[in-house]
Amino acid sequence: MRIALPGLAAGLAAGILAVFVSAQEGKVVAAPDVVPPATEAMQNPGFWIKRIGSGAEKVVMTPAQIQELNRKNRTRPLETKDISGNPYSFAQVNRNREFYDLQFYPQDPLALRPLPGDSLRTGLARCRENILKGKFWDRRRLPYTDAMRRELVAMLAEDRVPETVRPRYGIVVAHTVNRFAPTDMPAFWAQYAWQDMFAIGMLDAFTPVAVLHASADGAWYYVRSEYTYAWIPAVNVAFGEPSRIRTVSEPKDFVISLPHKVSVFADREFRTLVTEMYQGARLPLLEKSAAGYRVLVPYRRFDGSLDTGEGWIQPDADVSVGYQPYTQANVIRTMFRLLNRPYGWHDSCNERDCCGIVRTVLRTFGIITPRGTTHELHCSDHVHAFPKDTPKDVKYKYLSTCEPGITMCGFSGHIVMYLGEVNGNHFVIHSNGYSYHDKDGTEIRIGRVGICDTEIEGGSYIGDYTELTTFKP
Repeated sequence: MRIALPGLAAGLAAGILAVFVSAQEGKVVAAPDVVPPATEAMQNPGFWIKRIGSGAEKVVMTPAQIQELNRKNRTRPLETKDISGNPYSFAQVNRNREFYDLQFYPQDPLALRPLPGDSLRTGLARCRENILKGKFWDRRRLPYTDAMRRELVAMLAEDRVPETVRPRYGIVVAHTVNRFAPTDMPAFWAQYAWQDMFAIGMLDAFTPVAVLHASADGAWYYVRSEYTYAWIPAVNVAFGEPSRIRTVSEPKDFVISLPHKVSVFADREFRTLVTEMYQGARLPLLEKSAAGYRVLVPYRRFDGSLDTGEGWIQPDADVSVGYQPYTQANVIRTMFRLLNRPYGWHDSCNERDCCGIVRTVLRTFGIITPRGTTHELHCSDHVHAFPKDTPKDVKYKYLSTCEPGITMCGFSGHIVMYLGEVNGNHFVIHSNGYSYHDKDGTEIRIGRVGICDTEIEGGSYIGDYTELTTFKP
């Protein structure tokens, strides 16, 4: 069962999930720990690394090559050729993402200069229109009332936008979720849906932002980060001069988190927790010793300004000093660190969705991508693009030539990581928000990071693929 999401989700998430809306539509059960035809052995990264062979540990891209890839992606065209040599464009997908303030091209927030107030008003007007026109249900499963909508629109404080907006520069001091509107009240697209349509992805801790506007009560900031415009809680931003911010956000020596999250403590005895580093986040490394990792931790002072203090990470913590070497084996190991983590719609609940997990895994190697599925699928020089109705045997012909671990597959609504072929079946790992159905019509909901084959109903189904992308030189 696939339901197109209306209102705010149109163009962004239509067709992404198989969802259960009411009990009247049929029985829903949890998927088994191992989704057939996958096996228990396949739940171990070593299974897939062994199948690749000795080349799995070979460096695919050097740090210099990764920097060059990131440079190319800053100006990559929105048009290319498909496998038949015909024009292939994702410009419309890009426009759809921009409607929700997700950007394909990165921008250094600390280099953002004053901009006309009308530019900011345009973004706030889109938000206002969706608040007023969209059909949303709150956490009580009750429809948004007209009073709630008016209150939320007032929070946008559009009348406070000056003729010239002068950015204030800051750094995010805590892992946070970007919001389409200045509220933590969810906006579910249907009464018993679970997708919060105001969530538009996570913002990593310790990354810079340019603050462009504040909500009427001052509790939320409208910011420009590397790849998005969004509302985030004001308490998560510390202000400072760009040069000071760069000492924390662009350190020469750093540790980067590899699992779901790593704890950072205020003392070397590891008794007082001060923050958490989610996968892909990094902190400046001051010293590594048998006692642990001594790091520099940014925090927000009472007046909102940036300050730093020392923090400690346990010596056996799952971190990398500097970016990981980019090998097929390391990519697979890093993805499998999140195996069975719950699916997080638009990175909500401090989890990750399909493109969120790909983004954070690649970031541990220094590969920077946006968070949109199609955006990620075109952040490489090695893209096999084709119409959705391309015969499956043709898609499999190309998929069979792709390198496991460093190849991503998908379409505008979903992205997966290719693991390889076993006994004629092709397998992927992904943050899976889909369901499939058994022969009796029972909906089997997966809802976690897991392994599926490319014939199962849902996001891993090869019939829906329109891109196969390998991240290599």
